[in-house]
Amino acid sequence: DVLNEVKMTNEKLLYFKDLSMTINPVYTKTLFRGMKGLNKRFICHGNVNVLARDEELVKLAHEAGCIEWTIGFETFSQSALNNVNKKANRVEEYILAVEKLHDYSMAVVGTFVFGFDEDTPDVFEKTLENIEKLGLDGAIFAVLTPYPGTPLFKKLDEEGRILTRDWSKYNRKDVVFEPKNMTKEELENGLSFVTDEFNSPSKVAYRVLKGFKLGFYPAFAVLAGNLGSLRVGHRKN
Repeated sequence: DVLNEVKMTNEKLLYFKDLSMTINPVYTKTLFRGMKGLNKRFICHGNVNVLARDEELVKLAHEAGCIEWTIGFETFSQSALNNVNKKANRVEEYILAVEKLHDYSMAVVGTFVFGFDEDTPDVFEKTLENIEKLGLDGAIFAVLTPYPGTPLFKKLDEEGRILTRDWSKYNRKDVVFEPKNMTKEELENGLSFVTDEFNSPSKVAYRVLKGFKLGFYPAFAVLAGNLGSLRVGHRKN
């Protein structure tokens, strides 16, 4: 029982490894109610559509001690989301989810993927602009990865666009397929650009300072996450 484990641990800061704490909102709400008053702080993952619409869950998360959500926004292109069967993600709800979580003093980290067939070379600049408009507290970037056995791999393989079967390169950083509307090199360079640009020292400092508006514990999460991103973004420099 998860709640009993939470009660028994001496750790004050917890990280829920579930891919999403919003797949079963009824269960999650029950868990969060049980965590109220335990004086725990935690970080977890959630789906943007649920967090944008279910204010009760968001409120309970805050009361239970949540300080940060990681959300798989993936892209700002609705057509790209639809074509990879992520229709539940509605781009127009992104800002609603972020504002709602911020209203309840929780930080928001977004994950984004590049390499969709709809992506052109300007997608990197546009993504940075849209992230700034959202006011995210952190972001993680990756390239589209067609894992073997998935419909995406089957589609790209049938189109002759798979570049390697060295599975060690299927790591969300190496480009293993031929993109549709940019070159492999443009996708690789774009990922490096957006990572370095987002994690520039001045932008990291701004996000960390902004994080203190959310409270001490969310600010701590923002600080830790952004300092880690700063090291990753500039490791090769």
